[in-house]
Amino acid sequence: MFSRKAFGLIALAVAGSVGAVYASLADTPFFPPDLQTTPGECPENRYYPAHRRPVLEPHEASWFRGQLRTVNEEPLFRADAGRSPTLRFTLLSNQVVTTVRLTKVEGGRLHMTAKWLHPCADERGCGVRRLLSPEEQARVEAALEPLLRVPSYGCNGPVDSGSSILESRDGDTYRLWHQRSSPTPEMAAAASLLLQLSEWPTAHEFYRSASRA
Repeated sequence: MFSRKAFGLIALAVAGSVGAVYASLADTPFFPPDLQTTPGECPENRYYPAHRRPVLEPHEASWFRGQLRTVNEEPLFRADAGRSPTLRFTLLSNQVVTTVRLTKVEGGRLHMTAKWLHPCADERGCGVRRLLSPEEQARVEAALEPLLRVPSYGCNGPVDSGSSILESRDGDTYRLWHQRSSPTPEMAAAASLLLQLSEWPTAHEFYRSASRA
């Protein structure tokens, strides 16, 4: 039997270890710091002309990181060496946090891992994990091609607007594109396809309303 004093010391040690883990997670950078000083060219959208600005502002990096942690996502740019090429799309809007991660597996196929918090009966979130069919993969690659062929960029938008975020990591190369407010047709088309393939229940409704914004 543990004495009351010994039990108390053990409890404090466990609490300290858990606290250290959470503190470490809270301090974990999700994005390369140099994105905050690297300029990018945002394409014209419904509300803003084309403009030049840092790829990622400090407050955006903090918000994006916090939202990605709610669905237990990890930083892509800090992935272990030798890890397969990975792409992640994240949609943030009001209470919506939805991610679709694509990882290239053996044979060049794409494996999808999708997660969302709403609508979902499980407070831990809902999701789908599956291998894309060759036909689905061809559609996804065609939809993403216009976005992936340009350098990283970030876009201005209203303070309370949602964000569409696309990340890509291939070897040591990490890139990021994000748009605020109404997405460009290219981003909306790619995001809509990814969310529909992920079986997110409100994918159609969200992008129908976004196209009217």
